Amino acid sequence: MEKFLENNQVFFIQTMKREIKLYLQKIFSNTNMFCFAYFMMNKTDNFPVSIISDYPTGWLNQYRSYGYQKIDPVMLNAYRKFTPFLWPENPSIIQQHSFFRLSKYYRLDSGYTFTLHDCDNNLATLSISNRQGSAEFYHFIELNKEKIQMLLITTHEKVLNFQHNYLPPVVPFAGMLQIQALSPREKEVLFWASVGKTYGEVATILAIREGTVKFHIRNIIDKLGVTNAKHAISRATELKLFG
Repeated sequence: MEKFLENNQVFFIQTMKREIKLYLQKIFSNTNMFCFAYFMMNKTDNFPVSIISDYPTGWLNQYRSYGYQKIDPVMLNAYRKFTPFLWPENPSIIQQHSFFRLSKYYRLDSGYTFTLHDCDNNLATLSISNRQGSAEFYHFIELNKEKIQMLLITTHEKVLNFQHNYLPPVVPFAGMLQIQALSPREKEVLFWASVGKTYGEVATILAIREGTVKFHIRNIIDKLGVTNAKHAISRATELKLFG
């Protein structure tokens, strides 16, 4: 039965990937100009994560393995956005922000993201990356915003229908119901602390003051009901807050 579900899921993802690619090819004259990623996650517990994308496999594996959705500036911005947005808003941030320095290696450091917040508290996004750094890319986006937003809506509906029909329901970790939800920034701070970064290093990575990092850590400790940062990291791991 598990193998059947796995095969169904693989077939569905491949089918959706082809559909999205073909639709976008009708919009862009140069098919090498772009690559895309549909992304869906629950905003309460950041789980599960659904990705349909033609991004480089190496980047997707890295993204999933390290739970990059917790620190991805595009996703953190999407939490607060209801309209499409350009990223990065300031090109100089590519060299300053550690995440964009990582994604630049795969030519995924600029693009456009469309967002959708549904009634089940899911965040869905469709990001289109400007792989060639072409000014024409943004011209095509501006001319076709409504079509691309509708593509996100129809894709999201198909993903939800597939999950409802073929995948078992996800039961949240029991302890998740007894804690206050961490903000995207708090999760970001705790993630970097969990991989061994000092408060000073976290401040540098996130371009904030060290005092602000300590402020977030204190809030995290209170929300998770623990006594110190080390316990907060252990608790966050139990609650699967890191992916």
